[in-house]
Amino acid sequence: MFRHNLPLKKISFLAATCGGLLVSLATLSQAGGPPPQQGKPVSQPAETPAATEEPVSEPTPAASPDLRGIPSTPTDAPARFPMPSARVTPSEGMIVIKLVNTTNAVINYQIVGVTQPRTLGEQSEIVLKSIPVPITLTYQRPDGGLLLVRPQATAMPGMLQVSFGATTELEADTKSLQIQEDGKVILN
Repeated sequence: MFRHNLPLKKISFLAATCGGLLVSLATLSQAGGPPPQQGKPVSQPAETPAATEEPVSEPTPAASPDLRGIPSTPTDAPARFPMPSARVTPSEGMIVIKLVNTTNAVINYQIVGVTQPRTLGEQSEIVLKSIPVPITLTYQRPDGGLLLVRPQATAMPGMLQVSFGATTELEADTKSLQIQEDGKVILN
């Protein structure tokens, strides 16, 4: 006959405890984890300020707001709604785009749904007229080089100048530009 090392009541209690623990962990996981600790962790000894240092005063609960319910965001996180890089005022739903390549490399570009893929030669420019907004302009260097794109409205109403320059900064490189119906220009 098979002998158990633990009585049946102890096994039932152990199973219930483990099941409850699993449910608690799953609930904590779904809720975003345990609540943030207040003050110093218990396992670390309290630091005493040196004799030459000013003592640090803790903010009083009335002076500091309770931020536990507000999700924190890193300071380097991208904005949810990117800020426009420029604005152009469309005329009857149309704009003029002047592309200026200041690099010594060829740039491939396309206005999605409006033009076929085209090439803008090194140190050259082109004016594209009667472009209906909204649009997406895609661009890239065939050699894989990085582009610094600077859109700016011109003195001529309804005209946007887009200058392409070379850069070595990866975070400055973009691959497309969107012009919204209201004339906001967003780099992506």
